[in-house]
Amino acid sequence: MMPKRCNEAPVAGTLLAPPREPPSTGVVDLLRLCGAVVAEGARHPLDFSLDAAFRSWATRACARLQSENLVVNLGVKKLLLVGSGELSSQILSQLPRSEGISTGSLKRSAMAFLAPRALTISDDGDWVRRRVFNEAVLQPERPHEFAQDFVRATLAAFAAPIASVAELRTAMGRAMLEVVFGGNAAPRLAQEIQTLFGLVQNPLRRALTAPWAYRRRARFYDSLRALWADGDVSVNPSLLPIARRNAAGLEGAELLEQIPHWMFTFTGSATDLVTRALVLISCAPAVRARVLAEAQAAGPLGDAGHFAAMRLLEGCLLEAAQLYPPVTRTFRRALDAITVGDVSIPPGIEIMQLFPPLMSTAAGAAQARSFNPDRWLQADPPVVSFDPFLGGPRRCPGRNLILLICQVALASLLVQQRLVVDAPGMGPRSLPAVFPRRGLRFHAAGGTAGPPK
Repeated sequence: MMPKRCNEAPVAGTLLAPPREPPSTGVVDLLRLCGAVVAEGARHPLDFSLDAAFRSWATRACARLQSENLVVNLGVKKLLLVGSGELSSQILSQLPRSEGISTGSLKRSAMAFLAPRALTISDDGDWVRRRVFNEAVLQPERPHEFAQDFVRATLAAFAAPIASVAELRTAMGRAMLEVVFGGNAAPRLAQEIQTLFGLVQNPLRRALTAPWAYRRRARFYDSLRALWADGDVSVNPSLLPIARRNAAGLEGAELLEQIPHWMFTFTGSATDLVTRALVLISCAPAVRARVLAEAQAAGPLGDAGHFAAMRLLEGCLLEAAQLYPPVTRTFRRALDAITVGDVSIPPGIEIMQLFPPLMSTAAGAAQARSFNPDRWLQADPPVVSFDPFLGGPRRCPGRNLILLICQVALASLLVQQRLVVDAPGMGPRSLPAVFPRRGLRFHAAGGTAGPPK
């Protein structure tokens, strides 16, 4: 069923509050933001988090202005900060349309460096065609046809001992090469995609290294083009032969530009998700014991069908994604004035959505600061303030596939390597607002922790 357009008139007879534009911040608020950044740097000089400083400032600004959403006035530019989970969900429920809510200019300009025709920055008919193609390859509505092969490939990628986040990311890169290319791609492509996405996420570095960056991008696509044309690629089960058989309706360059996002998901957000779930399980010994018992009862890890029975393991990943989402923000834009729910959005304003949203109920906030994977085992899914895999039409088409890969990687680390990761300030009922980026200690269960990573 198609979602309602965001500027559609309400049904006759309903009583809705008149739309209103969120309040705007002033010069004093910007000075307070600078103060919050300085204070965060003073408190955490070795582990400074701009995200933590911004969230702290935004929460106080929302409380002072008595609004869940704010227009942040930066002088030369205005930004709509979406702090409400309800408004965030309503925005995500809209079809990507150039005349409605489109990709933000900040996100579009960044991603256009690597893949200007990527699904994540597409609108209108282009989005529909690319969405159909991505779903045909990633198969979100059913167990993937190559699930068994992908499980074995991921287990092989994690066969070597893991002693740091960097080594975990490298293992995810090995799994990616097998899942996406069937092992036919050169190992350097795993590092190449990380470097290129680093440029996507850092506009200053991209500008300073422009000639080198574009040459590197060209070499990357030369490699993808050669793999696409290689007839031997279809020998090993992977995403590439499925892409080739579903390529009708998309141009050659357009096809290749869908691949980078598949690749980076492994070494980017999936690596972060596995790391965070492993730390959370490690700081809850009772949960860890249950996860190990569940894995033993399910059967050999090499059987893809057994992972469907590991519901607690999946619950740990979903809980980790709620507590510490790998993707913390996204940008949208409404070219024309538009109304979403009871919020009036000015024309041309950049829309910044934070994950999780700033505002939630007190009960929800209290629950979010404890590790409780059991809520995902309930018959009815828990009511949460946001979906880390997004929702509505923009829901991640690779959600189920990457969750399976993460389950396999996490099970391998817990069951085969008996790995435990300690992190500063982490406890089952006392969790920091921001996941620690330093000080992680990897060691085997019962062993002595090594130096912080």
